[in-house]
Amino acid sequence: MAILISQCEDENVFNFIVKGLPAAGIQHFFTESAAQIRTQLLDRGAVIIRGVEESRDPDVFERIMASLGFPTRDYIGGSSPRSSVKGKVMEATRTPPSWSIILHQEMTYVKHPPEIIAFSCVEPAPKGGFSTIGDMRRIKHLIDPTTLQLLTKRGLKLRRTLPDEKRVHLKPGIKKSWQEALSAITKEEAEFACRSRGWDFEWWNDDLILWQDCISPMRQHPLKSELIWCNQAHFWGAAAMIEWARIDSRYDDENELTKATQTNPELLESMCYGDGDPLPEELTLNLFNLVQGVEQDVSLHSGDILLLDNLQFAHGRRAFSGKREINVIIANWGEN
Repeated sequence: MAILISQCEDENVFNFIVKGLPAAGIQHFFTESAAQIRTQLLDRGAVIIRGVEESRDPDVFERIMASLGFPTRDYIGGSSPRSSVKGKVMEATRTPPSWSIILHQEMTYVKHPPEIIAFSCVEPAPKGGFSTIGDMRRIKHLIDPTTLQLLTKRGLKLRRTLPDEKRVHLKPGIKKSWQEALSAITKEEAEFACRSRGWDFEWWNDDLILWQDCISPMRQHPLKSELIWCNQAHFWGAAAMIEWARIDSRYDDENELTKATQTNPELLESMCYGDGDPLPEELTLNLFNLVQGVEQDVSLHSGDILLLDNLQFAHGRRAFSGKREINVIIANWGEN
């Protein structure tokens, strides 16, 4: 018989602790618990379901998400280097262990980002590697009103440089090819992926310059009458990338990025206003520090599932050593 215990004191998120759940009853259990879990997720923005060892299996993880009523999505156009594990289950990221991952909401540089992101802890790191989360509902109360007004008026648009896979190792910062980002093999397939999503692009020899959607810094939550800070203006741009490297003590990356800003700025991504002008360095750093200020650690153990409302909560990771294995699914709320 399954026992469901709830608690919410330790990490400011809602914890479901599952005990004594038979493997054969997982799908039924989550179908029966879906309304309760979805209610808490919508209200709080973050839920941890602890002790579901079977969720380490990607097939089971995918079935759990289906039982909760969350239709899964693909990752075409996403920025993190990651591969598919099985079905719609992906690895969290291939970003090196020596890197932290700064807080961000998944794919919020496009018009319709995923509404839900879920993480299944297969194997926690032996040292470091805590997941980080941050309540993005707080940002509208913390940001300077003049800055918010400016960004709302001008909009935001991400300019990305995506090298050919043969040259991706030469790119400063996050190394992701256009083949991986667009799930494409040929240039024709890459162009189709861009055109079908309304993204502007141009070829620079065999590398792709991609302009993703013009967005507002605030988004309307799909199930709430609430506007929430939902973008990655703090994440992209050389100033943010350099500050990120400094925090991690990645001095080689810091030097590589600093040199690129002086010699080859076209190789670097930049968060721009809607008209294409890059955000000023000072503004980028102000936003970086603002978002970092709401960061909090959560500890995930083997068999734990972290569910986040992707508008209400951002996520990230601490640097780590040893092996760390986290699976991820992106999804929408659906109609359940």
